[in-house]
Order: sequence, then C-alpha cells, then structure tokens
Amino acid sequence: MHRRFLSNICLGFLVAITGVTAVAQPFEEPEHGFVSWKPAPDWESALLSGNGTMGAMVFGDPHQETVVVNHALHYLPNWVPLQPIDQASRLDEIRALIAEGKYRKAAEVPVDQSMKEGYGEKKWIDPYVPFCNIDVQMPAGNVEDYSRMVDFETGEAKVEWLQNGNLIQRSLFVSRADSLLVMRISGSDKVTASLSLRRHPVAWDQWEYINSAIQSVETSARDGFLTYSTQFKRKWEGNPEGFEGVARVISSGGEVSYQGDRMNIKNADEILVLMRVVPSYNFEKSLIDDLKLSLKAIDSGYEKLLSVHKNIHGDLFNRVELDLANGDESGLQSEALVMKARQKTSPAIIEKQFDAARYNIISSTGTNPPNLQGIWSGTWTPPWSSGFTHDGNVEVAVSALLPANTPELLKAYMDYHERMMPYYRDNASRLFGARGIVVPAHSSTHGWNIHFDDEWALSLWTGGAGWASGILYDYFLYTGDRTYLKEHIYPFMREAAWFYEDFLIEGADGKYVFTPSYSPENTPDNSNAQVTVDATMDVMVAKELLRNSIEAGRLVGEKKKQLVRWEKMLTRMPDYRVNEDGALAEWIPEQFEDNYQHRHVSHLYALYEIIAPEFKNSPELMVAAREAVERRMVHRRNENGGEMAFGLAQMGMIAANLENREIAGEIINWISRYYFTPSLGTYHNSGNLFNMDVSGGFPAVIMRTLAYSEPGLVKLLPALPGEWETGSIKGMALRGRIIIEELSWNNDGLQVTLKSSVNQEVEVQMPQNIGGIEVSNEDSLIDGGKGTDTVWVLLKKDKPVTMNIEF
Repeated sequence: MHRRFLSNICLGFLVAITGVTAVAQPFEEPEHGFVSWKPAPDWESALLSGNGTMGAMVFGDPHQETVVVNHALHYLPNWVPLQPIDQASRLDEIRALIAEGKYRKAAEVPVDQSMKEGYGEKKWIDPYVPFCNIDVQMPAGNVEDYSRMVDFETGEAKVEWLQNGNLIQRSLFVSRADSLLVMRISGSDKVTASLSLRRHPVAWDQWEYINSAIQSVETSARDGFLTYSTQFKRKWEGNPEGFEGVARVISSGGEVSYQGDRMNIKNADEILVLMRVVPSYNFEKSLIDDLKLSLKAIDSGYEKLLSVHKNIHGDLFNRVELDLANGDESGLQSEALVMKARQKTSPAIIEKQFDAARYNIISSTGTNPPNLQGIWSGTWTPPWSSGFTHDGNVEVAVSALLPANTPELLKAYMDYHERMMPYYRDNASRLFGARGIVVPAHSSTHGWNIHFDDEWALSLWTGGAGWASGILYDYFLYTGDRTYLKEHIYPFMREAAWFYEDFLIEGADGKYVFTPSYSPENTPDNSNAQVTVDATMDVMVAKELLRNSIEAGRLVGEKKKQLVRWEKMLTRMPDYRVNEDGALAEWIPEQFEDNYQHRHVSHLYALYEIIAPEFKNSPELMVAAREAVERRMVHRRNENGGEMAFGLAQMGMIAANLENREIAGEIINWISRYYFTPSLGTYHNSGNLFNMDVSGGFPAVIMRTLAYSEPGLVKLLPALPGEWETGSIKGMALRGRIIIEELSWNNDGLQVTLKSSVNQEVEVQMPQNIGGIEVSNEDSLIDGGKGTDTVWVLLKKDKPVTMNIEF
C-alpha cells in the first residue's frame, strides 16, 4: 500500500512538471499473489511463471534483466542410455545371500554385474537444465520505488520502477492457450532496450562437462526475430536431438537496429516479445522457419493473449479457495513475509503460501508432472539431476491435484508413465525375470533402472509401479471416469500386478516372501545395508495394488480367472509387525531393528491416502501407526523439520488421516516457517535447495486436515489445527465425485455445502457431537443428527445440500 501511494505521487508530480498526460498506470498489487521489493540475487529467488511445457524465471534487474527459459523436455543427454543390467540371471544368488543374512553382499551383486556389462561407474539420469536466457539490457539511471510481483490468477511475473521520473514496466507470462512466452516492455514514456537470446552462464569448471554433451549453439538476430538453437552430441531414437527457440520482437514505433545477435530498439512506445521453444527430433531439418511463421500468424496484443491464457490458468487456480481469516501479514512483501514466518507463522501467512504452492504446481504441470524443480532450472548441475524421483518426491508433488479439483492435471502423471512403459517392462524382465512393469526410483529421458550402487540398492526396489497405480486409481475414485480407467489407468495397474505374480515366492509358512526388498531410503538400525526382506512398504503397496486391481477389473470387464488369482494372492500376504516399542515396524522380520532417525516414513504408506482396510479394522495397528509417527517426530523436532520436505509432508498427511491435529498443525507450521523461498517457491531442506515437492505436499496436508474422504464417506475437519479458529474452503474435491462447494467453521460449529455429480447416500462424520442441525432440504437427511457425530445424507445429482451444524 505504501509503495503504491508513492508511485501515484511520483507520477502525479511528473505530469505536473512535464505536461505528459498519457501516463501508464502502476501495477495493481494482486489479490492473489505477492509483491517483492528487490531483484532476485540468484535463480532460486527468481519470479516463476509456466504453462506446464515452458517455464520462465524472472530475476527483475531493472537494467540488466535475465529471464531463464526452460522446457519440460530439456534434459542434457550425458550418455546414450544403457539397458538395465541382467540382474535376473543373478536373482537366485541375491536371494541366497539375503537368506544367509549377508545383506551388503547381496547389494554388491548388481554393482558387480554392472561392471561386467560395461557400466564403468554409477550412472545418473540425464539432468534438467536451462534452455537459454533472454537478456534484456535497458539504459541505466536512478531507480526509485522498485517492485516485482507475481499474480497467481494470471500467471504474470511483473517488474516496475521509476527512473528519471518515468515509470518503466516489464510483464511476462507463459500462455497455456497459445504455448507461448509473452513479455511486454512499456512505460509512461518511450522505452529503449537491447535484447538477445544467450546461453545460460557456464562456470569455468563446467565447460568440459558442457562441451562433452552439447555439439553446437547457434544464435541470431534479424528481421524482427531472435533465434537460439542447441544440438546435442548424444542422440538416440525417441529423444530430442536438440532444441530450437524463436522470439519474435515487435516494436511499436521506435528505431530498430542489429548488432551481432542483439536487437536494439530505441524510443519505442512498447516492445512485445513472443517466444516458442520446441524439441527437435531431426536436427538436419530445422524448425526455425516454421516457428517464425507460427509467431508471425499471431496478431493479438499482450492483453488479448493474457485474457485467453487467464481463462485456462485462472480457472485452474481458482478451483479452490482457502480463507483462514485476514491478518496484517497477508500484505507483507514476500521477503518480509518469509522472515516473519521464520519467527512465527500465522493463518494469514499459511493462506498466502497455500496459494503460492498451488500456483507453483499448476504452472509446472502439463507435458510432464513436476520434476524435482517443477519446470524451472537455473543451473547446469541440478541436485539429483532434477528428474523424477519415484520413491516419494513426484508422488508428493502431485498429491494436491485431486483434492484441489484439478484432476485433468494428473493426466500429465499418467502420460509420462505411459510413455515410459516399454522401459518399465525391460526393468521387470532384465532385473527380476518377470512380466509386467517396474518403475525405477529415478528417471528423466528414459525409464530404465540404471541408477544404483551398493549403498543405495535401487535396482532392487520393486514398489514404484504399485505406488503409481494407487495414485492413478485415485483419479478414478475422485472423477468416476470409467473410460479413462479402462483405456489408461487399468492397463498400467494390470501390468504392475502381473509383476508380483512372477516375483513373489512362497515361504515356509505359506505366506509370500518379498525378497529382495527395500524401504526407501532407510537402513535397519542393526544392519549395514538397505537391502532386506519383507519391507513393510513393499507389502502395503502390493496389497493395495491387488485390491484396487480386483475392484477396477470388475468395472472394466476383466476375466474372472485373473481376478480369482489376485484374490488368492491377497490371502497369502505376510502380516505386519508391531515392534517392542509398540510402533509399526518398518521391516516385518524380527531381526531388523527400526531406525527412527530417518527422513522417510515409507512403512506408513497404507495411511498416505485412503486408510487401508487392514488398519481401519485393527485398533492395534492404528495405535502402532500413531506410535511410529511419534517416534519419527522426535527426529524431526530435533532438526526443526530437517532435510527432505516431502517426507515431512507425507508425515503431515498421515497425521491428518490419523486425526492428530497437533502433529498435523505442527508440520504445517514447520513447512510454513522454513521451506519457502523469498519468491514463494519451496525448498527441499530447511531454508535451502530449490525444490517443488512440498509445493504439492503443503496444500495436500492442509486439505487433509479439513476433509477426509472415501467413496460413501466424508469426515469434516478431522484434524483442524487449533490456531485456525475460523476459516473456510471452497471448491475442494472429495472421493466419490463430490465437491465441497463451501465448508466454513468457527468455535460454535460448521456449515458445509456438498454437491455430487451422481445420486448417492453418503455418511458424513463431524469432528464432535452435533448439538443442532439444519439441512437445506429435509428430505436429504436420512439418519443421524443431534447427539451423535454422524449423519447420513442423500445427495441427488447436481443438487447442492447445505448443512448448518452446531456443536
């Protein structure tokens, strides 16, 4: 507010002394978004914009602006990928060593096999790297009243300042409607700028690495276009041979000249930049001319292009609205908000971060689901190559898409897995001698499982495809889309289940034995190896997959013989173990001691989403799960949250599903305090390492505290944090094809409006006994009510039902 007041005073003074009447208006502070007071000191603090295919990172320097341009498929090919090792030929050897208790020796077998097959070293997936930078140089001058901002509803990243009495503005968004980066430079007077497309800076010690992967880089500036193309040295079928980008620069008035690969524009009324980036699968046939033609065909200005983009992006963002009551913190500049949160967070700060986190995930979901950095990279050496880590990271990144009522975005997750299925089949065959599919822990340009060593025994992990299947089947539970289930989700689930038919072996007690087995990424307290037998998570994943496959198979017409086989397999699953501390054990065999000081909570997988029936029906297991959470929280509390925020988010989801409001609230507060960047991106660790996982996990935890759902069951406010005395949420989706049109609460009760897309009866549980109830349609109340905590409601197709509940 203070900043905007100064802008208007300065511009009014300008009019008075110069007589200029056509004065540009200062940017309005976004209702949903944030304002920052200084340019980004590094790429991790840049303003973010994206359409799920292209990403942009805006530093915001007035005179030497950098916009990092990313593409969802732009991974640097470090080597032509090798197929998975022939681990299957040594599976009996691995199992024998495990049976003898020689777990480290078992983990060394795949490494030995990789050396025999010419791997030479531990292989990493291809890293996600910047495509190029838009370099914008503008005349220097004294800068006053600077600000930069992001509008979550429009996807715009904006920068403005006063210079020599003139207002100068730059705006940028990446259009979902037109697959286009759009940037405008304008002001209260003529604008002058020099623009070029540049290679992202390379450090002196990175040149050998870069030159070993990139064959050529070509840039140009002529005839109103800037071009940038990069060709890779290593090429293989199905992977891009390079990328090409074209920016059309439109000057309204002014003088245009060229100097090398720079375009210089002097005294223009406005400068408009339209840019596209595409992968090239045949670099001998350049796409530059086609890109130029496509950009020439665009005859719309900034505002019209923004309008059609906003219709799509804004609709996605506005599907859900959280209101935790206004506070003074909501108007803080982003840097101040983050610092304030470090001292003590508040409902107003959490509400702002909820919006920011959803914005980050929406903007980075499209061609692919979000990778470790979403769709943004400002480094040639991103941590863990910034690919897709399937033992937790990407699953948390997409965890809010369904409850936030954006199910169409989850199709990016399905699309990626479908493209990778040939690789996944090779993993199953070559690593385990099995049919079906195995999803590796790490992937990017391909899906072969190539990343492992004797410490991180990832070639022995089998749970990835089952975990992905659970997320995909949840799409059906939310939407009821049988066609998509039959044509896309179920075929993936079926192949994931086929793997277990071949992989599992029978133990002496008639139960299946999961060997080798792996609980990401933990080591038993009394072992020196991560490879084990019967990791609890592996059993949970298989049980959920088989249950869901049977249910889905009946819906899509699977053969009875196949369904019977899966039903029999379910009866032979090993039982879970409660350890001597009363906690659910992470490994079922008694010889493995739990290691509580760890960032993952893999053995609580059965409580991540829908609470598994074996837990719902067993008070003993529920108590043991709660104890396991408490034991892990000791480690987290000692580190103020600690490293790996996605594990923290998972624990928050579990706590909410266990109706533990204290721990769920504690975790929400931790994430709010320590895991947001100055530009409201998110971190992997407390205060460092740009990472988007928790941008998905943070809103997911919040929504789980407000409602839990299964088909036919809704729990309202199951784990509402105590600090949120009043609030509301609108538009949240529930399993069973139900939308919470609005849920509001205070200390005296709640009001909820439910709308179903089908006729159904639903059990609705309240957080405490009902003192009084009013229903918008009395015929909708079937049973329950005053004196109980449960009502049964008849929801008719597309007919909202509102309940006013007094406690």
